[in-house]
Amino acid sequence: MAKDGGSGKATEPATTPDAEAIETTDATEATSLREMMRLVAQLYYVRELGQPEIAALTGFSISKVSRLLSAARAAGVVRIAVEGVPAAPTPLARALADALHLEVWVTPGHETAPALAARLCGVAAAPRLLVELPQEGAIGLTGGYTVESLVNALPTGSLPAGSLSAGSPPPGSQPRVVVVPLVVVVPLVGGWDSSNPHLNSNEIARHMAERIGAGVRLLHAPGLLDNEATTAALLSDSAVTATTRYWGELKLALVGMSGAPRSAPGYGTVMDRLDEAGRARLADKGAVGDVAGHLVRLDGSFVEDEWERRTISIPIETLRRVPRVVGIAAGSNKVETVVAGARTGLLHLLITDEPTAAAALELLRVGR
Repeated sequence: MAKDGGSGKATEPATTPDAEAIETTDATEATSLREMMRLVAQLYYVRELGQPEIAALTGFSISKVSRLLSAARAAGVVRIAVEGVPAAPTPLARALADALHLEVWVTPGHETAPALAARLCGVAAAPRLLVELPQEGAIGLTGGYTVESLVNALPTGSLPAGSLSAGSPPPGSQPRVVVVPLVVVVPLVGGWDSSNPHLNSNEIARHMAERIGAGVRLLHAPGLLDNEATTAALLSDSAVTATTRYWGELKLALVGMSGAPRSAPGYGTVMDRLDEAGRARLADKGAVGDVAGHLVRLDGSFVEDEWERRTISIPIETLRRVPRVVGIAAGSNKVETVVAGARTGLLHLLITDEPTAAAALELLRVGR
């Protein structure tokens, strides 16, 4: 209230009718817009009319109907809910877990073509892997078609960022805070591979670190060298040991598994680094695939071969000491590999898809 200078009577403060009218109009328009979004959303989602039908009913253009539907989702008029990842493994997963004596997670899908099966399995496995991510420490991963697909499907910002006060600040100033990731991602195998990006373990590690908000250490080494002496020398180089030292500190390892030496899945594999003579030699030794760069037979034993001694990869005994090792593979070319990988005793969790799991169970049933 204000005093009138002449009469001493209290008067109301001056108002701005135009401003009140605008306020009322804005509120009315907002309500009207929300109701229009609700109407269009009801026609589309509840009555299941197509956008052209809604446009014909309302007189709007199809583009306006599309904009209203987008606005309805953004404003919360429409809330889309999707069921979360099942809390328990499927009956097929439990059956395979009992047969292989380790945890098994089976992703959905009925594809048997190797390339499509591997990609779908990787994408479907992303939510399951999030449960496995440590809050601090090192994560190691291999390359591979399935692993790359999984990493590409990870949501961003999956891990909390760390921080560190850097040094003693000058008097009267605030401490300088440096963000230091609590988790670091490192490759478990060498693999600068420009022709097959899914075999470039450095780029996959870098991408995973970006997706989950972790640090990364690159492994400056190819996957396969010309001879064993060069491999041994490179493994002792300080630029390489700066990364491989993290192998002994891993909290989680994510490992892909390749198919047999002579399999042709429709995408590049580590076996493509061998000539025909090399493939034949490994096949004769009973190799059905590899786990983290180590060749395995169906019974879970490891193949001794100069190919492995020329490969830059985490040693088997180091991998055995990792608290949590997740293996992932899917496709008709990976059935024996899945069984062999489980039998090595390296894995704690195996992720595969429905057709591969069913085929692996059949393989075990006939006593292979």
